[in-house]
Amino acid sequence: MQENRKKFSRFALLALENAARFAFNLGFVILFQLLFGADNTLTGVAIGVGLTLFPMADYGIRPLTMAGIILGLLVGGGAAAQLALAAPWIALPLFFLFTLLLMALTCEPAQYKPSIVFLLTFVFCQATPVPAADFPRRMLGITAAGALVAAVSLLCWRRRGWANEGRRTLGEQLRFCCTPKNRGLILRMSVGLALAMFIGMELHLKKPLWISIVVMSLTQLEFHDTLQRIKHRTVGTVLGGVLFVVVFQLLVPQEYGYWVILLLGYLSFFTPKYKHKQIVNAVNAINASMVLFDATAAIRNRVLCLFGGIAIVLLLYLAESRLRPLWRKLHAAAYHPQDGDSLRGLPEGSKFGVFSV
Repeated sequence: MQENRKKFSRFALLALENAARFAFNLGFVILFQLLFGADNTLTGVAIGVGLTLFPMADYGIRPLTMAGIILGLLVGGGAAAQLALAAPWIALPLFFLFTLLLMALTCEPAQYKPSIVFLLTFVFCQATPVPAADFPRRMLGITAAGALVAAVSLLCWRRRGWANEGRRTLGEQLRFCCTPKNRGLILRMSVGLALAMFIGMELHLKKPLWISIVVMSLTQLEFHDTLQRIKHRTVGTVLGGVLFVVVFQLLVPQEYGYWVILLLGYLSFFTPKYKHKQIVNAVNAINASMVLFDATAAIRNRVLCLFGGIAIVLLLYLAESRLRPLWRKLHAAAYHPQDGDSLRGLPEGSKFGVFSV
């Protein structure tokens, strides 16, 4: 009996904590939407994630430096996404270069995944472009919310005593991220997201987010992690589609759909597992797309975008595996030239930026 009471107390405490987190996230998004417009709802979702994550984690970076990274990449993501609308020829290199910068600064420490918040903001802004007249309001919202995240993070880090001593500068963080281990991940994420965003834009997909978010989610450091995520995301998409049809088309009247979505969102806080969250994500995404599609078209487009994103990710892994031996040969030739001319005039171990000659 005593053990059962302890279990119930732990569960009740967890339920209250999750309710508080859910209410905070929901409240932030609603406030952001009210202040800066419904077109910026997804942007508010991404920045809200940052507000709950950044203050709690020790990234090993000097506090002011990390605060500058937070504000700079959030604002930069909004600006880059909008600037790409100017002309198709500028979009692809712009998508690539901004993602490259983002990953080169924030792919480490890997256990905290600091890049996720910036990637989400960039992807969400690109997938929901606003007219030129509304762009200043979007940037005002991102700047204000980004400054809030940076300020709250600084206060929390200071309270924990995380000062500059022993922490990385901007240059040290860049070198920490751009190690040989991470270079493949950085390039695959940069090329993959650029391709996914460009394809969504050029094909005028009604939900371009559905392909870019797949590439972002499935691109992992290790190939076996990607395969695992492909399996879980595919199963989650199928189960989410079935659950949506059963719940929203057969069981629950339309006027109660909003409350079911809120309930699913709250329940998702109880599991950190990727495979479970994909079911909820699929249901939410399909439900949100009902203003554009009927249920059948929404599920079909969701599945097609999933397969398109998987194809991009796997093709980039294949390209990396084919090019890696060539890169090693070139790298070896640069360090051990037969004629001794290749490195003439350079000190041994010279580096350009964070990459060795």
